[in-house]
Amino acid sequence: MNWEKYHKREEYLYKKSYLGHRLEKDVMEDGIAYIPCRVDGIGDIISKFSIKGCESLDGEFVDYLLDFVDCIPEEYPVVLEIHGPKFTDEEKKLITEIIESDTDYMLGKTEAQNRHHRKVFWWMVVGTVGSGILLALIRELIIDDIPLEFFYVIFWLFADAFVRYLL
Repeated sequence: MNWEKYHKREEYLYKKSYLGHRLEKDVMEDGIAYIPCRVDGIGDIISKFSIKGCESLDGEFVDYLLDFVDCIPEEYPVVLEIHGPKFTDEEKKLITEIIESDTDYMLGKTEAQNRHHRKVFWWMVVGTVGSGILLALIRELIIDDIPLEFFYVIFWLFADAFVRYLL
């Protein structure tokens, strides 16, 4: 009995996921990824908090889509396959517009985060180089009135943050 538990544990620890094969089998067809989604109505797609004319996607629906999309390689186009009640043409158009607008918001948010990280990175570069130059000048001039440790702290503060951004 003990051997079986050990064998099952070892089998579990060394198991491979084969995500690519699994995706090919479940969601890929002719180079297109299909995301299957079952809904009971338009209320499962559109947030109950949104108002007419300013609709947004339901958070649970978005989480489901993003979890699925994260597994799909970038080179494949994605098709959302909604199963459920028959939607009117107006509802289909509304769903399409909401998905497009919400993805535009997500893209804008991601671009803003990237700009912020780039700006912080360059300030860390400037701070590290500037404080390094200042430290070298002070060591060359050997000014005893200024405590040298203060400039070491400034240099390593910038250098530490710079290295974290690099990694």
